[in-house]
Amino acid sequence: MKIKKSVLLDALKVLGKVVSQTSPVEAQRLVRFLGVGEQVWLTATDGVESVTVEVSGDAGELEEFAVEYKALRELIRSTRGGEVEVTGKRLDWPEMEAVPDDAVTVELPSDFGNLLALAAPVVDLHEARLALRGINLSRDGVTATNGKELLNLPCPLKIPEDMTLPFPLALLTARPEEAGTLHVWRCRNERLFRIVIGGFQWQGKALPGNFPDWKQVIPADKTLDYRIEIHEPERIITFLKTVPDCPPFHAVELNVVPGGVAVVPNNFPDMELRLEATVIGAQPRAVLALNKYILLRMLQQGYTKFQAHSDGRIPVIAEGGSGRYLAMPIHILPKHQHQPGKETSKMENIENQVVPAPVQTVAPNHDPGTNPLDELCNTIDTFRNKLKLALDESTLLMRKVKEVQLAQKQKERDFIQAKRAIERIRMAI
Repeated sequence: MKIKKSVLLDALKVLGKVVSQTSPVEAQRLVRFLGVGEQVWLTATDGVESVTVEVSGDAGELEEFAVEYKALRELIRSTRGGEVEVTGKRLDWPEMEAVPDDAVTVELPSDFGNLLALAAPVVDLHEARLALRGINLSRDGVTATNGKELLNLPCPLKIPEDMTLPFPLALLTARPEEAGTLHVWRCRNERLFRIVIGGFQWQGKALPGNFPDWKQVIPADKTLDYRIEIHEPERIITFLKTVPDCPPFHAVELNVVPGGVAVVPNNFPDMELRLEATVIGAQPRAVLALNKYILLRMLQQGYTKFQAHSDGRIPVIAEGGSGRYLAMPIHILPKHQHQPGKETSKMENIENQVVPAPVQTVAPNHDPGTNPLDELCNTIDTFRNKLKLALDESTLLMRKVKEVQLAQKQKERDFIQAKRAIERIRMAI
C-alpha cells in the first residue's frame, strides 16, 4: 500500500493521541490499515476510545494489516521521496461496538470542532470530579467549567439529554471543518457515542456522573449594575504576558478611572496600564480583580464586555465572543490610604508615643457630624469582610491540600501500573 508521506504524517499526528506505545496489549500499540482502491482508513485505539482517519492512497482490491506506530514514524523519517510503501501483519483487530438502529442521531454544525477548541482551555484534566474533565453537550450548547470559570457556547444541538464527552484531544488535533453527526446509545449500563465529521470518526464512552447545573451560577441581569467595555484588548493581552506569576490567585485589578480603566497587577502595583474604555452603570465600590490567565483567555477569545456587580462577590459575565464566559472575581480588601490633613510627621508620632496622655475623667467630646452608630456599623462591616476573606483563604487551602493528595495518589497509581507493565515485558522476554 502506497501513501504520501505528508498525508500519513498528518494522520499519525491524530492517531498518536490515542495510541499507547507502552501498552502490554499489542493492538493498542498498532495502527490498522484498511484500503480499497484509492481509499484508506487508518484506525487506532486505546481500548476505550477508537479513532479512524480516512486518507487517499494506492491500495489493491482489499488490503488489511497493522503496523507499530513507532515503526511508521521511523519509516517516514528513513524514506526518501514524497511517498512511502507500507506493509504489515495480519491481526484480529478489536472491533468497536456497532451503532444500533435505535441510537440517537444528532446533526453537528460545521463549526462544532472550533467550538470544542474554544472550550478546551477551560477544562482541567486534573480535576477530582470526573465529569469536569470533559466538555458537556446539551440543548443549551457546548459548556465547560473547572470550578473557577465557566464557558457556554450556544450551539443548536437537538439532543434529548445532556452528555459529557471525554477531552477530545484527537478531534482537536484533526480540526475537521465540516458538518457531521453524533450518535449516542446505551450498552451495558454505559453511554457510548460516535462522532463522524467528514473522514474523521471518534468513538468512545461518555464520562459518568452529573455535570454541574451551571445555569444556577449565571447571575440575573438586574444584579449586575455596571458594565466595562474594552476597546483595545490587544494592549491588555500584551501587558498581561509581561506580568509575573503570583500564585495562588494571580490577581489583576480592573480599576475604573476617569475616561477608562487601569489594569494593575495586585502584587505588582508599580506595573500599570491605563487605556480608554466605556463604563456604564453604578460606581464600583469593590475592586474588580480577576485571575490573570482567565482574563487573558477571555480577551484572546474576543470577550471585551464585562458585566459585574459594584460590591463584587458575584460572578462576572464576559460577552463579545462566541458565547458567555463567567468567572468568579477575586475578593481583595481595600488598602488603607492616608487622608490629607491627618498626616503627621515621624517626630510627632514619636512624641505621641513617648508622652503619656492624661487620664480622662469625663466622656470624650464626639464630633457632632459623626454618628456613633454609623461608626459601629462600619467597624462591623470591616470585621465581617476580614472574616470572610479568612474563610475564603482557608477553603482554598483545604482544596489545594486535597488536590495535592489526589495528585500524589495518581502518581502512586501510575508508578504501580508502570512497574506492572515492566514486569509483564520482562516475563514476555
